[in-house]
Amino acid sequence: MLCPECRVEMLVLEHEDIEIDFCDECGGIWLDEGELELLAGENGAPSPVASALASNANAKGKGRRPCPVCSKKMILADIDLGDSASTENRFVEIDKCPKGHGMWFDKGELGQIISASGGGESVIAFLGSLFGSG
Repeated sequence: MLCPECRVEMLVLEHEDIEIDFCDECGGIWLDEGELELLAGENGAPSPVASALASNANAKGKGRRPCPVCSKKMILADIDLGDSASTENRFVEIDKCPKGHGMWFDKGELGQIISASGGGESVIAFLGSLFGSG
């Protein structure tokens, strides 16, 4: 799979049977639909992060990056990290496929979202060990 930012082949990493597509050039991460919830350890329980991802209410319009699965321009969406983040870093802008194939996280964004969800400590440690800060 090609990185939507750099257009180079991404590395496929596995954590607890979940494939994480990682770009060694820019540090970005692609997750297929539903994988964020698995990584965050939500176990089917709805969370504000999952609700924001499922809804297009937080959509800001089309971005510049193509979905690495279908090549459609991805939608920019703000994820509200809630009270766990400082006011200047309360929102994380991600790219998500308009057809629901998955979402793109720039370097460090996935770790911020998982931390804000209140779970996924093993994932944060895993990402930190591989990429510095996730």
